[in-house]
Amino acid sequence: MSGHFANFELMSMEITKRNIKLATIYRPLNNIFLNPFMEFLRKKFICKNQIKKGLNGVRDAIEYIKNDFSIALMIDQRVSEGIKTNFFKKPALTTTLPAQLALKYKLSIIPVFIQRKSNSKFLVEFQNEIKSEDFHDKLKLTEKLNEVLEKMVVRNPTQWIWTHNRWK
Repeated sequence: MSGHFANFELMSMEITKRNIKLATIYRPLNNIFLNPFMEFLRKKFICKNQIKKGLNGVRDAIEYIKNDFSIALMIDQRVSEGIKTNFFKKPALTTTLPAQLALKYKLSIIPVFIQRKSNSKFLVEFQNEIKSEDFHDKLKLTEKLNEVLEKMVVRNPTQWIWTHNRWK
């Protein structure tokens, strides 16, 4: 899991380069003309297994998990459903999908921080795993993920690509 830092697509690229079976959850672009091209590029160059955000996407993610795939996703999206948890000390509607999947399938979550170092050099840092067995409910685990995301933003706020109000 990560947020939209630097060139955020590198997370999935680096995971697949390490020969880890991966599927990536994505949100389609609002631009209906550009989105098919972006989906093509993502499948060809980033991760061939793309899961479109939504109910069908959750079903697809579960199938991938059952087939021993890892799932990559960004948790800093503004969502229309979820639970309100603090993000920078303000309640923000937050997806519980990572927590629900981790708890149900006894998965660990690996936070990934990406930072641009120069025009063509990036740091992709795989942080310590968050073990689902250390949590008993989706609220506590979701709060922990928001805390980790906050630390990433604070670490280098100029790397966070964010253009909408997360607290709406």
